[in-house]
Amino acid sequence: MRDAKKPEILLWDKNTTERELVEEMLTNLGFSVTAVSNEHDCLREFSNRKYDLVIFDQGLPDLDVRRFVDDLAEIDQMTPIAMMATLAVEFYEKRFGDSNIDFLIVKPFELVQLQKLVEEAVELAERLK
Repeated sequence: MRDAKKPEILLWDKNTTERELVEEMLTNLGFSVTAVSNEHDCLREFSNRKYDLVIFDQGLPDLDVRRFVDDLAEIDQMTPIAMMATLAVEFYEKRFGDSNIDFLIVKPFELVQLQKLVEEAVELAERLK
């Protein structure tokens, strides 16, 4: 999967500790990460640069998940979107199953799970090109 180009990941989490932890995990796996702390910065970064994957935390206060995901899709429908979640996957599938969220990863997660998520997302993005 890994070519000379590192997969580019945009990470949004308002919680500094969690954001830095996930950013460190992704970096240690060899991925290039841009980490932001708010929705405005996430959308701005996504508008200005091509990413292979967007990862965001569903537990952000005042976040309208559907609107946010739709905003991302208006910018680029081909970039996979992953949501970090805290409840069982089935809960989110019922709630957001018809949205543009491509992947769910339930916290707490291990390094190998995060690596698999990114690899699957990059493969999906390649197939969609």
